[in-house]
Amino acid sequence: MPDFRDLTLYVIRHGECEHNVAGRVAGQNDSPLTAAGRAQARANGVLLAKTAGDLSSFGFHASPQHRAASTMELMREGAGFPATGYSADRRLMEIDFGDHTWMTMAELDAGGHKRLSAQSWDYQRPSGESWADVHDRVGRFLSALETNAVIVTHGGTARMIRGHYLNLPAEEILRYNAPHAGIMRLSQGVETYFGA
Repeated sequence: MPDFRDLTLYVIRHGECEHNVAGRVAGQNDSPLTAAGRAQARANGVLLAKTAGDLSSFGFHASPQHRAASTMELMREGAGFPATGYSADRRLMEIDFGDHTWMTMAELDAGGHKRLSAQSWDYQRPSGESWADVHDRVGRFLSALETNAVIVTHGGTARMIRGHYLNLPAEEILRYNAPHAGIMRLSQGVETYFGA
């Protein structure tokens, strides 16, 4: 099995969702893509086709959460592929925010809950996960990859993919904020961003 760092990975965050607009943390819950989010997904598909060229040998993988799966299907159509033809993998799901699900950032701050800092790496949210937990499960997904891949996932898991690939420390991993529009390519040890 190849080392995933020898592969080319195109990493795409799901399009904008209603909870993003409302400023709430959905974690492993879900909300629908907005009209802008659907447009972002289609535009990312067009961009992917232009940027990557022949994708016939690539595997397509998505989080099974609705917002990521919907983005993958719209993106595949935008790239000229049938909507289906990808695998859903639970290891790509967003962090489980547990009891903090649906809170706003202001509510998290007011409650003294840890957000994105090196100090929050091992902090396990009540009934949820820590960033270290997410890092471990994303690492298991990456270690199982056998081909170049297009991956549609979430902000938190995109951080972890980038962190594993570039071998980054926790503080640097958590500093990255994946946009809803655009594509991150990880290839030959280098990160390249393509805007939609």
